[in-house]
Amino acid sequence: MYERQKESLAAYYQKITLQKDRLADDTYHKQFFDTRRQIIEEFETFYAQNPDTPFALFKSRMHTLMAKYCRPVIFEGNPFFFEFGYREAQSWGISEINPIRFLKQKISIGLHDKFPILTQCEKEFEPVFDLAALGICSASSSFDGDHHTLGYTNLFQHGLSGLMEKLQNRLDTFEENSEEALYCRAMLESCHAVLTIAEKFADAAREKLAGCANEKQKQYLELLAETAGKIPAMPPQTFYEGLAMLLFTREAAATLEEIGISQLGHVDRLLGPLYEQDLLAGRITEEEARELISIWMLHTDIKFDLAHNSWPETSTCIQLGGCDRDGQPVYNTVTRMFIEEHHRLGLINPKLNCRYRNDSPTEYLTAAGKAMLAGHNNFVMINDDIIISGLQKSGVALEDARMYVSGGCQETMIEGFGHTEGVAFYASMPRVLDLFLQGDAPDFVIPCGVPESYEAFYESFMTSICTFFTKMITWRNMRQSYYRQLTPSPFFSATQTGCIENGRDYSHGGAKYNFSTISLIGLGTVADSLFAIKTMVYEQQKVSLPEFVRILSANWEGHRDLQKEIIALPKYGHNHPEADGLANRFLQDFTKNLYPHKNERGGNYIPSLFVYYHFETFSHVLRATPDGRNAFELISAGAAPGQLREIKDVTMPVKSMQHMDFTSCGGGSAVLDVKLPLSRHMTPELFASFIRACGQYHCPTIQPNVVSQEELLDAKLHPEKHQSLIVRICGLSAFFVALTPEVQDEIIARNLYQM
Repeated sequence: MYERQKESLAAYYQKITLQKDRLADDTYHKQFFDTRRQIIEEFETFYAQNPDTPFALFKSRMHTLMAKYCRPVIFEGNPFFFEFGYREAQSWGISEINPIRFLKQKISIGLHDKFPILTQCEKEFEPVFDLAALGICSASSSFDGDHHTLGYTNLFQHGLSGLMEKLQNRLDTFEENSEEALYCRAMLESCHAVLTIAEKFADAAREKLAGCANEKQKQYLELLAETAGKIPAMPPQTFYEGLAMLLFTREAAATLEEIGISQLGHVDRLLGPLYEQDLLAGRITEEEARELISIWMLHTDIKFDLAHNSWPETSTCIQLGGCDRDGQPVYNTVTRMFIEEHHRLGLINPKLNCRYRNDSPTEYLTAAGKAMLAGHNNFVMINDDIIISGLQKSGVALEDARMYVSGGCQETMIEGFGHTEGVAFYASMPRVLDLFLQGDAPDFVIPCGVPESYEAFYESFMTSICTFFTKMITWRNMRQSYYRQLTPSPFFSATQTGCIENGRDYSHGGAKYNFSTISLIGLGTVADSLFAIKTMVYEQQKVSLPEFVRILSANWEGHRDLQKEIIALPKYGHNHPEADGLANRFLQDFTKNLYPHKNERGGNYIPSLFVYYHFETFSHVLRATPDGRNAFELISAGAAPGQLREIKDVTMPVKSMQHMDFTSCGGGSAVLDVKLPLSRHMTPELFASFIRACGQYHCPTIQPNVVSQEELLDAKLHPEKHQSLIVRICGLSAFFVALTPEVQDEIIARNLYQM
């Protein structure tokens, strides 16, 4: 059954590439671009007649036009409605060809002319932040349009009609021409457009029914036609309707807003009660529910052609486990079915982001362990106790913090309460230290010559790194204060608590929480480097600071014995209280300096240790570091130790976590990657105990790769024998044989722990 459905999806998505640089001259592409041209022409007429219309209303008008011309795609043997036909196959929202991209480009053309201060300020900052050359930062210059989560809980509670009623009631309280009224009108228009598209799916299903002879397909078409007339207007009343709500609204927001909607929902929390109600009423069997779950999950891997994709970032995930808003544990039959069906089908997406805590049922952790020990390396295990406490420290109410989900990878978002900009700002802390020591970049020079003590050195470095981040934050805030007129997303905003109440778009500070996250890369490398300077320069006085800097600039040439001695020093992540304590002191001091900064929406900047693959990309320009690392070698990833010294026992880095306070990182994503061997001694029960122990030692997030080193090596030589081998890269999983040789080598070279 699933093979036929996969074929139906593949026939569409492999043909409909819609890539801007390689468009096939076939009927579909002609139809798509004819439709796009109609939308743009009609919009241009409206624009010419209403040139001073605010962008939010321009965008909602474009949504109306996209709904008017939408040609829904319904797949054979698939009861779900989700393909609008407006984006590339390999897109989770951000798109080069979406009509919304045309709108953004049109409005942005005159931005520098309208605001000359933009050009002036950018020239002022340019000498300081030649970021590509410095290799110090990867930062979006304005509001982050990626890795979002829709307000699914609000949609499940109110339906779109309920949210529209709230909007109309709130609109009636505002002055007619006020900014608040403007945003409410935009939200209302966009919600109407979404309902229009749902009705078009219902109509399309009814048309297909006329010529349908297959009983199963007929059953699905009848279900689709009935449901698209109710969902998303009304709250879902059945398990199937809940699945349909999640998938349709995700695709609607991604398409109409042209933002990356990565999270498909906290599925067991939202769907568990609906499944139990259906089961009691005799409306569904477990077998039927499993079939629906399987079909619901199929499309992402096919869209992104995972078997031939060397970097298969689909940014599509679901949330499992953890707790609900009242703090009650979430684990039910739906949790188990999603894990088991994902494993049975050999899927890579949606990514399985699993929350857990001390009272999580053993059955839940064992189910995840069983899949992982079978080589299904698709899991990340996220510790509720750390993440929720970190959000509370950032100012989030406990009940709201419990609603967190993780984004396209592991970054933290509070579902239905705004957007935390989790993938907008990455910075290499070791590179700041490198520039600080070498003194060859602006604002990274030791102001007092050679500090006489380690404390003086530490304070000077802390001042320098905080100065850098202050300037980056100032730069981003300045740009976004002008560019934010391009970022309103009225449909998305309607689902976020606070936006309706405040009459303001989420990108303009309307949501209840308005954080911006700064992702700090290389904690282990910078901590070990500070420890080496403290020990070798100031305590043992084996080398002066100027001499140490010269040795680093020469990449240790002529000083290999010193390098070996430094590598042998205590290291962060090796369960050494002094080394871990220094790392924790640095993390607390640094993050304390970040929290007071405000973004352009009035929210706080919050730190995170989300690294993605920047532990590799940032290493390309990073010279030798004081921890003993050679120039251009990898830096540490997330919360993990560096790889200069092998660690045999996995309990060592886990125990190190007890010396750290990762609740200082409100953005979460302090990930400990562990590569564990496939072994007959490792059982699902042992794996569950290991995960529980990780939580007890305050490990924030654990990302296991359970692999056979021998199979990895053989797969590189004989890929044809290992087509189904799945590995975890960073915030994503992939078929090992599809990866580039460089990424394969990085995975093979990772530290292999023993349990």
